[in-house]
Amino acid sequence: MEPLNSCTRTAANPEPNERSDLSVRKDVSQERVDAPLKVVGAAKYTADHQLDQLCHAIVVSSAIAAGRIVSIDVEAALKCPGVLGVVSHLNAAALRGAPPPFWPTAPEELLRRADHGASLALADDRVRHAGQAVAAVVADTLENARAAARALVIDYAEDLPLVDLAANAGEAVEPRTGQIPGGEPATSSRGDADRAFALAPVGISATYKSLAAHHNPIEAPATIAHWQEGKLTVYDANQGPHVIAAALASAFGIEKKDVHVVSKFVGGAFGCKLQLWPHGYIAALAARLVERPVKLVLTRPQMFTGIGHRPDLIQTVSLGADLDGRLVAVKHEAVVQTGIVDEYVEGCIGRTRTRYACPNVSVTTRLAHLHLPAGTSMRAPGKSTGSFALESAMDELAVRLGMDPVELRVKNFASADPDSGKPWSSTALLECYKAGATRFGWRSGGERRGGRDGRLLIGHGMASGSYPRYASKATAKVVLHRSGHAVIETGISEIGTGNTTVMPRIVAEALGLRPQDVELVFGDTDLPFAPQAGGSRIVASVGQAILRACEDLKSKSALLNQDLEISGLSPLAILQNTNVDAVEGYGEWSPDGPLPVSVESNAAHFCEVAIDPDFGSIRVRRFVSAVDIGRVLSPVTARSQILGAVTMGIGQALWEGTHIDNRFGRYINTDLAEYLVPVNADIPELDVQFVGQPNPATGVMGAKSAGEIGMVGVAAAIANAVYDATGCRPRDLPIQFEALNYEGATQ
Repeated sequence: MEPLNSCTRTAANPEPNERSDLSVRKDVSQERVDAPLKVVGAAKYTADHQLDQLCHAIVVSSAIAAGRIVSIDVEAALKCPGVLGVVSHLNAAALRGAPPPFWPTAPEELLRRADHGASLALADDRVRHAGQAVAAVVADTLENARAAARALVIDYAEDLPLVDLAANAGEAVEPRTGQIPGGEPATSSRGDADRAFALAPVGISATYKSLAAHHNPIEAPATIAHWQEGKLTVYDANQGPHVIAAALASAFGIEKKDVHVVSKFVGGAFGCKLQLWPHGYIAALAARLVERPVKLVLTRPQMFTGIGHRPDLIQTVSLGADLDGRLVAVKHEAVVQTGIVDEYVEGCIGRTRTRYACPNVSVTTRLAHLHLPAGTSMRAPGKSTGSFALESAMDELAVRLGMDPVELRVKNFASADPDSGKPWSSTALLECYKAGATRFGWRSGGERRGGRDGRLLIGHGMASGSYPRYASKATAKVVLHRSGHAVIETGISEIGTGNTTVMPRIVAEALGLRPQDVELVFGDTDLPFAPQAGGSRIVASVGQAILRACEDLKSKSALLNQDLEISGLSPLAILQNTNVDAVEGYGEWSPDGPLPVSVESNAAHFCEVAIDPDFGSIRVRRFVSAVDIGRVLSPVTARSQILGAVTMGIGQALWEGTHIDNRFGRYINTDLAEYLVPVNADIPELDVQFVGQPNPATGVMGAKSAGEIGMVGVAAAIANAVYDATGCRPRDLPIQFEALNYEGATQ
């Protein structure tokens, strides 16, 4: 196996004065620690690794959406140059070394398995969606593998696929678990929303739809798998090495300690690299078949069917209010597309229960099982999609009342969590409204704010958003050397959020060091357990473990100080006054039941759009986000997170959407020529303003979630601005001018 990057060496026996490239920097307040490595191309990603005798696998995808495989003729493929073998359902069970899952007769058992995302792959002859992985060809070179994959002959018996969400919404059912991600109920109510809505003096009810959106990070999903003496080593692009190791161990019926997963720098993830997908499992099968290391990288079209997506949604929101604009009823119903057997629940109703002060709230989620790939988390899952419906409905209510949209939200501000009754740990939402409106130049009042700029229609819109606190078990080790160099060890991936910048700051403050003297060692299951980098949970989880490791280190340092008889010394000063070379602390943390407070990050977004009615183009011209994330641990990385999240929200609003040919159950725009994502020219200068104060209840230096809150409410703010410009209400994502029925109404 090749050596690890210098920036990720273990700290078992380091040179005290040695510095990795990550710790050589000047003004740490304005720099990303990993920026130099990435800029010069020295940061190593999964597909960059080279192993001796490395060969290549190509996934073969199903040509049908529903039915079964009648036969697989491998003869022609095996005769191709350089071919080493073919993996399919015909030999997967033997290669797996464990009984294949029994399904579809027992899908509930499958869903409880750690490897359920991969267990579908090559489990039997059933085809459950177009593009499903049905085989993989392994060859000595990538080119030979591609040629042999084209030579593989597969015959199918085709069934009629179910792929239309609207046509099948009536057959939607409650989630098997009864929950949305995060453990919240899929269906819940307080008060009597139906009766309150029927009696409300003012009410609106509207249905909002959004097309499926697909993950397209710059780094394609990739796995390199290698078996040695019954143990599996995997280089993999994922958001949590320890979680992937557990899933692979479950899939192959071996101990987790016999699976070594390396996942350091990840070139974008946003949720699609949270779990073990079929390609990772198939790479391990292929490596066992050929007894050599195997690299498997998905193509761009395969990313549309192999790594999950934000599912199609139909949401209906009904709001009832009194004549002063105070909400008396909120109803939010969602129908979500999921796989024909397995399921993913887009939790779009989750924040509706807590967003506004209202005594009568009802939320419902149902799932339509279709012959399409299962969905998965996509940045701010549920919150971004749910906020589009709820915040668009709030704008519709403001128009009906003739009230300023900001005033309506302020009037319905929840001073405590309206669902649990718990106080907020902190909230600066009102300050977000004020600061954002001032920075944007928001013109208050109930009248339209738009106008014209030549032939362009100008519109202003706003929306708010919230994101809860998620936290999971985490462990970490901190080693302090007498040279003043400290090393953090924890098994997180770096998906671009800035862990190599933020984590050293936590240790520096806890131990009285300079941040540039602290190094993060990460991305390997040989390091202490860490959860997935998803749900904005890493600071809340790993940060806690690191703080505990620092406390342990301080305690051990204090014991060393007993012979010095000098009080008030820092751990480093103690070391430098002894003959001890280093002291280390270990920290373990897990959530200890529910908090006595509710923790949410908040945002208020203000948007200006310019619409050219002749060309049907919609452009975001200005965008201001006022964000409350408690203490901002690293201004440069926190701002970067909000910029990226807002950019994704603009893409969600105006471009991203995957279309299906219902006859064949296939996605038809599976490349970046036709699946549109924002580019630099599409995005104006984004104005990010942080408001609020440190939030001590979170326990990690007063910080709250930052990675996903920036996207929540963005699509609604844009949709509301489009309405302001045109007088036509967009209720479908992505927003298309030709669907607005604009007839040139004067502003």
